[in-house]
Amino acid sequence: MLKNQEADECGLVAFNKEQLVQEAETAITEARKTIDYNTAEFPIEYFIDKITQQQINDNLNWDKLQQSYFIESLLLGLPVLNLVIDDNDDELKIVDGKQRLYTAINFIQGNLEFQNLKTLSSLNSFSFKDLTLPRQKKFKRISVRAIAVAPNSDLSVWSEDK
Repeated sequence: MLKNQEADECGLVAFNKEQLVQEAETAITEARKTIDYNTAEFPIEYFIDKITQQQINDNLNWDKLQQSYFIESLLLGLPVLNLVIDDNDDELKIVDGKQRLYTAINFIQGNLEFQNLKTLSSLNSFSFKDLTLPRQKKFKRISVRAIAVAPNSDLSVWSEDK
């Protein structure tokens, strides 16, 4: 009798596992239905008027060294990670990539002087205004790839605050 009971329990465990796997598959399928987006390239200057200095002050957590290295990467033309944005309301919401975008805008607004750069060490202590006018224009036109989340999407799946 004990063997039959063990066999029944094993069958029950296998059935429960199958049911859990099926429920997980259903959950994935349903969650994917709430995600819709488009990918586009935007020049950094596109975001300047959409982001307030208060947003930058409240959310920029990178120290000056991290910011310097990121701007150096942009100047060198290195690829950077995509932003995730919600541009559907009156206000632009940066879902992911705040530090990268806020650093670029902070630099353009003259609030960052380079420090401890290795590759572009001749720029140490420079700020945006110290760059030549053509270089300033080129910097503002650097393209950043952004994933624009559609209005019907569940933003919680994108959040960097998970």
